[in-house]
Amino acid sequence: MNGLIWTPRLLLAALSVGLGALSLGLALRDAAIFIPIFIALGAAWAYTRHRGRHSIAAALANLTLTATVIGAGVGLLIGAWSALMLASVGATLAAWDLTHFERRMRALARVERAGDIERRHLRWLGAATVGGVILAGLALTIRTTLSFAVVFAVGLLAALALSGMIGALRRE
Repeated sequence: MNGLIWTPRLLLAALSVGLGALSLGLALRDAAIFIPIFIALGAAWAYTRHRGRHSIAAALANLTLTATVIGAGVGLLIGAWSALMLASVGATLAAWDLTHFERRMRALARVERAGDIERRHLRWLGAATVGGVILAGLALTIRTTLSFAVVFAVGLLAALALSGMIGALRRE
C-alpha cells in the first residue's frame, strides 16, 4: 500500500460527497433521470480502484469528473442549489486528485516517508479545495458586470498565482 493511510479513505468520502451532492441537487429539481449515470460512473470508479486496476480507475476518474462538471452546469441551468453544485464539483475534483496521487504512489516500488508525502499532499489539496470553493462561492453570490479589462486583469492575476503555486510545489 506504500504507506498511504488517509488517501483511500478521503478519496471514497470525497467521491461520495461529490456524487451525493450532485444527485441531491438534481433530484430536488426533478432531473433525477441523470442520477443513475453518476452512480454508475462512481461505482465503476470505486470498484476498479478497489480491485487494484488503477489505470482504469484513473480513466474513470477523468470521465466522472467531466460528467460531474457537466451535470453541475446543467444543474445550475435548471435552477439547482448552487451550493450543492459547487460542493459536488469541489469534492469530485478532490477525489480525482487523490486517485491520481494514489496511482503515482502505488507505481513506485518503494517510497520512503510515504506518510510525510501523503500529509503534505493532503495539506496542499485541502488548501486548494477550500480556497477554490470559497472563491467560486463568492463568484456565484456576487452579481456585477465587469469590463473586459477587469476580467482580463483578474484572469492574468489568477494565472500568475497558479504559476507561483505550481513553482512552489515543484521546489518542495
